[in-house]
Amino acid sequence: MLNALVIAALASGPAASAPYADCLLGNIQPGLSDRAVQLVQQACASKYPESFVASAELERRISAQRRADFEAAQAEAARSANAAATAAQEAANAAAAKAKGMRTK
Repeated sequence: MLNALVIAALASGPAASAPYADCLLGNIQPGLSDRAVQLVQQACASKYPESFVASAELERRISAQRRADFEAAQAEAARSANAAATAAQEAANAAAAKAKGMRTK
């Protein structure tokens, strides 16, 4: 969750900054434990509930888009694998038919 929020906050620039994201960026520092980061997130969410809700909605939409992209890529990979398997089977059938035809002559 935090990665998407930080990326969204940085990508949106200062003109479109959100108080929740600004709070996170201003208070999360390198070296903080996971628990400390969670506490900062909770404190920022409590301080800026409307901005937190907007950030959560943005993350939900981004997650849904990533899921849709993944599922589309997975479906394309399955189609490609099926096409390759079909082509391999057809080649094997053709080779078997050719071999059978040579034996009967």
